[in-house]
Amino acid sequence: MPADTFGPLEKPALARPLQLELLRLGDTAAAWSAAGFFVSAEATVTLGQTIIQCTGQGEPFQGWQIQDCQIQDCQIQGRTSGSSTPEHSSIDGLELLAASDRGPRLNSVASQPHPNGITSIDHIVVSTGDSQRSIAAFESAGFEVRGSRSTSSYGSPMRQTFFWAGDVIVELMGPDFGEATSESPAQIFGLALVAADLDSTAAALGELLGTPKAAVQTGRQIARLRTNSVGIGLPIAVMSPHPSS
Repeated sequence: MPADTFGPLEKPALARPLQLELLRLGDTAAAWSAAGFFVSAEATVTLGQTIIQCTGQGEPFQGWQIQDCQIQDCQIQGRTSGSSTPEHSSIDGLELLAASDRGPRLNSVASQPHPNGITSIDHIVVSTGDSQRSIAAFESAGFEVRGSRSTSSYGSPMRQTFFWAGDVIVELMGPDFGEATSESPAQIFGLALVAADLDSTAAALGELLGTPKAAVQTGRQIARLRTNSVGIGLPIAVMSPHPSS
């Protein structure tokens, strides 16, 4: 897709391919419970069509599970392999959970509405040291670029590239085309979640949620969850629903 163009980023049907099924995080179940989420006895948090699995130890991000994701050229222990079903694979450093290490399925975990009113994942922000390299890795895994634009809102010229992972947007942030790159792999930078009613969520969370402000997307508001206060490792923002929702 040419620079600074956008495909449809409207709310997708649940049948959209490459659904993000699970995020495995190193947080404790208690941390997510303290932030107003319902956590199952299996230490899982259900957000829309995605499960957050809390391991209680290790790195903040420990892997993701994407339905029908096929890696043809993936990193295996530092070497490139042509196998489509490797034991350890990644999308430019973002580990895909191996078939032998799959997390629970959506229909197998207990779930109920979250006390904080948050319902789903809007998007995942991924940072990279080389936008073109990471874009190629996502495309090799079967993802389609749905939008791309240049921005200087964060200082140096950056490239934002968007993919759908089922009903979740993956927002890739890295150096703009033509800018200096690095060998830094793709990394999960943070999550943006959706609240059914952001004002009600703000009232429920109190000082854990910052003051809502206008989001980049017209008609939406966004507020920062103070994750450090509860021990959640990744930055999290909470957004109001899409105006069409």
